[in-house]
Amino acid sequence: MNLDISVPLSTFVSRLALAGLALLMSGAVAYTQSYSSSRPPPLVLAVENIILEERYSAPYSEQGFSVTPASAVRDWVKNGLRADGTPGVIRVILLDARMTRTELKTKGGIRGWFTDDQKYRYDGRIQVRMEYQPAGAGRRASQAEAEASGFFTMPEDATVNQLEKKAADLVQDLMQRTDLEIKNNMLRHMPGVVRK
Repeated sequence: MNLDISVPLSTFVSRLALAGLALLMSGAVAYTQSYSSSRPPPLVLAVENIILEERYSAPYSEQGFSVTPASAVRDWVKNGLRADGTPGVIRVILLDARMTRTELKTKGGIRGWFTDDQKYRYDGRIQVRMEYQPAGAGRRASQAEAEASGFFTMPEDATVNQLEKKAADLVQDLMQRTDLEIKNNMLRHMPGVVRK
């Protein structure tokens, strides 16, 4: 007994593309959740409002990663900072949020066939400035700044998921270093603004 279970090629390709997209998105969600779960408790600031201003020049990410330096800073401002209601404003100014790709030289000829060269270098950078503007007399305006940069390389045969994971790991590292440096600098240059 023969059963004809043939599927038109266009339907098969569509289903295969949807399956690949679902796999890629599940990987991106896992990396995003991993990044979010490692976040320290929110930093409480003696202000009424926290405002994010993005002043970097686009494009900040050439690849369209699910986690980018800019998205990490947005998430940090939304979930990592908290205003306690004291009159005053903190402006978080995002000065740089780039993730760029550079093609590296690889070995050619017969030697190139047998080596797994690093084909691309990805550079990431975060630079933020916190500006405090008091509402009343007796307190002075102040600011603190932080930046972090790093890179990773990828071989010629890397998968999209491998690239996504490396990018997410780099962004997480950049954000953790930026967070630590900005907190230290705020304690030093913005006394009385950091509550805990």
